[in-house]
Amino acid sequence: MSEYQHFIVSERQVPAAQAETALEAIEADRSRIVQCSPVRRLQQKTQVFPLDVKASVRSRLTHSLEVKETGRQLALTVLAELGPDVDKQAFVSLVEMACLLHDVGNPPFGHFGEVVMIDWLRTRLPALFQQAVGSGSRQWPMLMADLQQFEGNAQSLRLLHSLQGLNLTLSQLAALQKYVRGAYQRQTHGPWQQKPGHYFSERPLIQQMRKLFPTTTQGRYPLTFLMEAADDMAYGVADLEDAVDRGVLSLAELEQALLSNGNDYLQQCWQQAKAEEPGFFSRFRQSLNDDLLVLVSEQYLLHQPAILDGSHNASLLDVDQAPAQALQWLKDFAHRQVFNRREVEALELSGFAALKGVLEAFAPLLALPAQEFTSLENRQDAEGLLLRRLYHRLPPRHLAAYRRDSVNATLFESATEREWYFRVRLLLDFVSGMTDTYVLEEYRLLCGFQG
Repeated sequence: MSEYQHFIVSERQVPAAQAETALEAIEADRSRIVQCSPVRRLQQKTQVFPLDVKASVRSRLTHSLEVKETGRQLALTVLAELGPDVDKQAFVSLVEMACLLHDVGNPPFGHFGEVVMIDWLRTRLPALFQQAVGSGSRQWPMLMADLQQFEGNAQSLRLLHSLQGLNLTLSQLAALQKYVRGAYQRQTHGPWQQKPGHYFSERPLIQQMRKLFPTTTQGRYPLTFLMEAADDMAYGVADLEDAVDRGVLSLAELEQALLSNGNDYLQQCWQQAKAEEPGFFSRFRQSLNDDLLVLVSEQYLLHQPAILDGSHNASLLDVDQAPAQALQWLKDFAHRQVFNRREVEALELSGFAALKGVLEAFAPLLALPAQEFTSLENRQDAEGLLLRRLYHRLPPRHLAAYRRDSVNATLFESATEREWYFRVRLLLDFVSGMTDTYVLEEYRLLCGFQG
């Protein structure tokens, strides 16, 4: 029996109506994933250039499709060296769908949006809790710590499972988890602790997942390594290509820096791709990715025993080899020379104002005691009418999740704190799910600039 049969399984949190093989279940996941709205919304979320209307510049959706294809190639290359007992079709599908979904939890304006939301949560939540609830239980410091963090990977799990109710296989959900720490847990020096991988609201799901896959208690699900490498490979060159296409960076600037400071391998790739001829970036990316494909696959197979038992604690591209160093140089150059450009920062400033403005506009809903919040429909005073209109802007799907979990969620010691916890989650789910253009439109409406 292949060891992968312990990881590629049909189990879901809610069992399927009819018995499924692992492949049948994972194929059913593909259909649910491709048709879900979070994937569609990626087409209006930023990759590098927020609010860009130029069709050739990447959105999160086009980036995720590129990651998906890179992940497929990595999976096929690894599978060529594995035995016949591995379910190859299921293996490839798990990697592909993890790649397609890896960014669905990202808020508007990407990682910059995460920083804005975390800053607002840490600044505003303590006073809002004091107004709405008062003093907290012994559990509350942990729950507050959970609420004051926001991470796209943790939000992806919440979005797909708790809000969309896709009931994906535990194998597919595990393949998405880059980090093993809960947002309610303190960061340690162990592997995959850098960021939170799930929220307290999804803790029961994580407990079930870890019971099925014991190695994920301290380590990653094996196929997550391939998803992460595919993401790194896809955006390493793409961000620079978009910057040149957008006119934020010239090809001459990139060439001068690369030929001056890049390693010999990177310079050779550049010269062989012939920057003066049409289709340069396609050739350059292909040359680099061909070598990275071999490198990542070799690293996966080399460390496969540790990957399978959950003890491997380094990314597959974290190696002292020329192609990996070249990719890191390109990523570092993009951060220094593209993300700090005036045009990009100006767009992010618009996102900052919009995100913070929308969160602040809805903050009064978090200051209400639970009974007042749930009885807003009955208020007729001026303040109540305003709050009711804000309440009506919250999506029905998110409100339904709030009503369900604020009453029934387990592991909470206080019913009052549980209600407020999921009220905050309601707002975060709403705002983080917005596209870049939607959050700007909502901000303008709330400021009175449009009807």
